[in-house]
Amino acid sequence: MKLLELSREAWTNLLLHKTRSSLAALGVIFGVASVICMLSISEVARRDVIGRIERLGIRNVILDSVKPERVRTREKHDSDRSWIARYGLTREDLEVLADNVPEIETIVPMRIMLEDVQANLEVSDINVVATTPAYTRVMSHAVREGRFLSEVDNARSQPVCVLGADAAQRLFPLASPLGQVVRIGGHHFKVVGVLERKGPTGTAGILSNPDNTAWMPMNTSFSRFGKLQVRRRGGSSEATEVEINRAVVRVREGLPLEPVAAIARNLAKRRHKQDDVAVTIPYALLKERRQAERIFRWVMGSLAAISLLVGGVGIMNIMLANMAERRHEIGLRRALGATRNDILRLFVSESTLLCCLGGVLGVGLGALLAQLVGTLAQWTVVFQPLSFPLGIVVSVLTGLIFGTLPAIKAARLDPVLALRVE
Repeated sequence: MKLLELSREAWTNLLLHKTRSSLAALGVIFGVASVICMLSISEVARRDVIGRIERLGIRNVILDSVKPERVRTREKHDSDRSWIARYGLTREDLEVLADNVPEIETIVPMRIMLEDVQANLEVSDINVVATTPAYTRVMSHAVREGRFLSEVDNARSQPVCVLGADAAQRLFPLASPLGQVVRIGGHHFKVVGVLERKGPTGTAGILSNPDNTAWMPMNTSFSRFGKLQVRRRGGSSEATEVEINRAVVRVREGLPLEPVAAIARNLAKRRHKQDDVAVTIPYALLKERRQAERIFRWVMGSLAAISLLVGGVGIMNIMLANMAERRHEIGLRRALGATRNDILRLFVSESTLLCCLGGVLGVGLGALLAQLVGTLAQWTVVFQPLSFPLGIVVSVLTGLIFGTLPAIKAARLDPVLALRVE
């Protein structure tokens, strides 16, 4: 029997029992749809997390100032009093690190400024961070308009700033920010550049969103605002003296990051007894994420296998029921000259065709569900290129595997006994 004729006859037989065939295909449809939808969602999450880690730089070591336990305790119990919290990295720490570790290419410090940003008499909740000219190179943050902070700006403590993409849009929605003047704290700053949109970095706090940030020279922050920063809330004030909130250490190309991180940790332990410096390697986070991703894929594969197993069992049950109802037909075919192989191929083709149809519908349903979830969650849906053909191939294999047993049982029926069935 030719393949085209076999497929046509299998399709005709399935249409004779539309309801039963539809119910049998539902298991495969929902199994494949759930796999496609979960793969899409996991791919979006994977790219987002890996993108955030990579934006921190895979050749970088991150040093962060963290509040020690004594400061947290005092914040909790003395929230209605005025006091000064001193902790974290200092400029001297970075100088010592740079002098003792030749593997370091450059160090980019960042200091969070507790100041408001004002333009056109309107105050915006834009973050203010002081840094050095090497920031754009180390953090791979391109300039969209104008320029970034220069060495001259930093050396002369010039009152200039560069805006992130969101900050520029919020402060000057109808005009170019270049050359405009913004008020940061009690000082006026000239806007000399706008950065490209970068997206969140995946870290907590103000430094996690460079797009909503105004950047000023590091020396300008100390000459204009001093070391001590005061934030007033209600009847109390919180004074903080943190010279450097974050330092990004760029390691020379081709050299390992772990020794530099180990030296940084030892230096922090010697110079900071209150454990107020944290050292992170983004590349290590990336490797851990990829390992977790492999484990997640195995879990997803197991869920997909279970879903398709349930669908396959449903297919097998339907085909066994078909065989029981069509015993007379099978006996008649054998009496007219059909061989066991003909019966075997007919039943296998029916189950395979049913699963193939379920796979196609499942792929379409899964894509629609992923688009719906993406619309509700307001993210861009990403599909893995192999997910669609893989879903159809797996569904076809499910039909072949779970349709074989009913086909074998049908082929082994005694034609004489089968013809006696009414």
